[in-house]
Amino acid sequence: MKRNTSVLQRSISSIFPDKRAQTLVLVLFLMLSGIIATVLHARLKVPMHLPGKQGLLYMFIIMSAVLMSGMRFSALIASSGTALLLLTGFGSFGDIFMPVNYLVVGLITDLLLQASPNRNNALLTGLAGGIAFSAIPLMRAAFSLISGAIFPSLFNGLLFPFATHLLFGFAGSFLAAVAIATIDNK
Repeated sequence: MKRNTSVLQRSISSIFPDKRAQTLVLVLFLMLSGIIATVLHARLKVPMHLPGKQGLLYMFIIMSAVLMSGMRFSALIASSGTALLLLTGFGSFGDIFMPVNYLVVGLITDLLLQASPNRNNALLTGLAGGIAFSAIPLMRAAFSLISGAIFPSLFNGLLFPFATHLLFGFAGSFLAAVAIATIDNK
């Protein structure tokens, strides 16, 4: 699948001829994507009792923004929008380390996408997103071991939450890659 982001860059460059203005608009777009993903995460309560189920929508939005932007460390910038909103107490998720979790998801996503031999491959993009999103239960388990804090998603062990986070993160990222490739090919 060939991914071409020149349409977005061309349209932004005609509106904002100054490179700094383009970069600022792109950063704001990415951060807004993270905020929108978090608002939807908080408001759309899907009654599937599976840990990581929100990764489908979250990673779809974040990965779509990342693939459209073509900017380095765009997932980290988008997840910074998520972290900033979570630091305000929005959504009352009850996990004070949730902003850190999402920053780590963004960082891992960027590192895996940059290390990928073929960024145009939807399977590799999906795998990068799945691995990044599955870091959340690993970080929760580590924090639980260190502090003694209890996370309900880890009541039945670590393997099931890890697998569901991996699956939903993969699905959201894969669908985003397919959607962006489809849009770019039209």
